[in-house]
Parts: sequence; C-alpha cells; structure tokens
Amino acid sequence: MTEDPAARPARRKSAAPAGKSASATSKAARTATRTPRLAAAPVGDPEPEAASEPVPSATVPASSSAPQAPASAAPAHSSDAGALPQLARVLGGIVAPTTLLTALLYYFGWLHAYYLFGYFGVNSTTLGFGTVDYLMRSVDALYIPLTVAAIVALLALWGNAALLPALRAGSPGLRSRFLRAVTVLGIALVLAGGALTLLIGGGSSGYVALAPVGFAVGVVVLGYAVHMRRVLRQGGQEARAASAWADAAEWMITFFLVAISLFGAASDYAGGVGVTRASQLAAELPYQPAVVLYSQHSLDLPPTGITETRCTSADAGYRYRYDGLVLVLESNGKYLLLPRQWTRDGGSPAILLAESDAIRLEFYPGTVAPAPSPTAC
Repeated sequence: MTEDPAARPARRKSAAPAGKSASATSKAARTATRTPRLAAAPVGDPEPEAASEPVPSATVPASSSAPQAPASAAPAHSSDAGALPQLARVLGGIVAPTTLLTALLYYFGWLHAYYLFGYFGVNSTTLGFGTVDYLMRSVDALYIPLTVAAIVALLALWGNAALLPALRAGSPGLRSRFLRAVTVLGIALVLAGGALTLLIGGGSSGYVALAPVGFAVGVVVLGYAVHMRRVLRQGGQEARAASAWADAAEWMITFFLVAISLFGAASDYAGGVGVTRASQLAAELPYQPAVVLYSQHSLDLPPTGITETRCTSADAGYRYRYDGLVLVLESNGKYLLLPRQWTRDGGSPAILLAESDAIRLEFYPGTVAPAPSPTAC
C-alpha cells in the first residue's frame, strides 16, 4: 500500500507545531523551576541569569543544609552538660580550701588560747571566745612558721632552677654523687625526725616542733631525690606516661606525710607560743596600769597581794574596794584579773568576774591607784 505524498507535508507541518509547543512547554517548566532561585537572589543583582546559572551548586547547599541543624544543636547540649561540672570544679576549688583553712586557723587559735590562759590556771573555754577571737589568735601562732616555710620554698625553687642545668651539663659521675648525697640526706632526716617524734610526742614548746619538721623535710628531700633521678636518667616520655598514675600516687602520699607532720609541728608551735606569751605577760604584771575593783558585797578575795577596804559611809553604793589587781582580759562580758604580785608558784589565784551592776572597775594610768579615803571608797 503506497502512501500519499501529499500527506507527508501535512505531517511535517503538524509535527513542527507539536515540537515547538513541546519545547515551549519545557522552556516554561525550566523558567518555573528557576523562579524561586531568582526570588532568592539579591535585589540589587542586575542579571538574574547569573544567579541561576550554577544549577548543581544551587542544589548542593540545599542538600548540605539539612544535616547542619542537628550539628549546631549538639554544641549547645554539650556546653550545657559541661557547665555543671565546671561550676562544681570552681566551687570545689574555692569553698573547700577556704573551709579547710578556716578550720585549721580556728584550731591553732584555740591551742594558742588554751596554753596561754592555762599558764594562769584558767581554762580558755570559760572565757567565751568566739570564732573571730580564735582566728585572730591564730595569726600570732602561725605567721612566723608560714613566713619561714614560704621563704624556704622560694629558695628551694630558685636553687633547683639554677642547679638543674648544671647537673644536665655535668658528667654522669657528678649526677650520681649528687643523687646519692640527696638520697642519704633525706633518709637520715626521715629516720631522725620520725624517731624523735615518736619518742618526744606532743608538747607545748617550739623546740618539740622541730622533730615533725625534720621528718617533713626528710620526706620532701627524699621525694626530690627520686624526682631528680627520673629527670636526669629517664629520657622517654612513653614510660612516664605509662607510670603517670604511680607518680600521682607517690606525690599524694608525699603530700599526706608532709601535711600530717607540719600539722603536728604547727600544733606544738602554737602551744609553745601561747606559753611564751603567758610568761611574758606574767613578767609585765608589775608594770601594768592599776585597776580598782568596787563591789556591793564582799568577794572574799585572798589577801595575797590584794588589799580590801570596807567603806563606812552609809550612802556608799559600793561598800568594798579591792586594790592591787591587774586586768588581763575582757571577753564576752567577763573580766580576768590577776594580782599584781602574781607568780606561777606563789599560790595566787586568777579572778574571773562576770560583768554586772554589782561591781565596778576603775583604771589608772600609773601602777598605783590613789589611796581610799577613810569614810568613802
């Protein structure tokens, strides 16, 4: 069957409009798909086609922006989770040492007061001291030991900084002799200080405190010898990393031994300072200002160094006067008085009176108060 030739041009003519419409449709579709990208382009862009040319690059940010949302949320979560541990570390680094330091100062101040007033036969707990009183007294007991310890530590650091380069540049024999000498010194101090601490025990003298101090210094010197041996003879960092836990345990034990020894030494020294201050106060009693004690009733004070005068005036508010006293302390409404001629072995008592309207105290700048009149006090 033959095809009509006239029908061919007709099919071409009909196919041409069909192809044109198809291309126009595809062009319209591409234009429609490009419209959002043109809208997202900057307003001042004079050529929208330039923004719409990189079709693949325009689709890449859209696909890569999806997984970025949870990634940005992860740091916020981790920062919130790490805030509490960081806060705990800050509080633990500030509150705990401050509380421990306050407790130590309170203890040393209590020891100072206990031995000072115990020298006069008075228990310091009856004086009603507060926390501030004990903290202030701890300064007298600790400022010399802390100053000496800080100076020694600073000199030791400077000496180590100057000695280490010389040892590294020296011969192996020099380093061996140095390490041997430091080790022997540390062992000798540890043995001597430990033996004296066990034999002497606790006391209230500054010289007794030298025994635990010697033990602490020996532990530090021995630890320094071990540390220098590792620094001078160990070159690999891997071995040190493998034994990091052992080094931490060693330094922890060293710190514990030194802290316990220094605590005992400071306790003995605080007691010794209290006794020393009490003996100085007793020696200065004859030169202290005069105090006259008036009372509405007889106090029956011992006559050793104390003169009692009874007022004969009928309208006297205070009928008894006592001379020869010295005020040692006023604390929490209590007066601690001593006779001017007080001695530790003389049998003279310390007098503790509570503040009340029944007594009155008069102070004079000289060592002798004016004599009472025959009729009035």
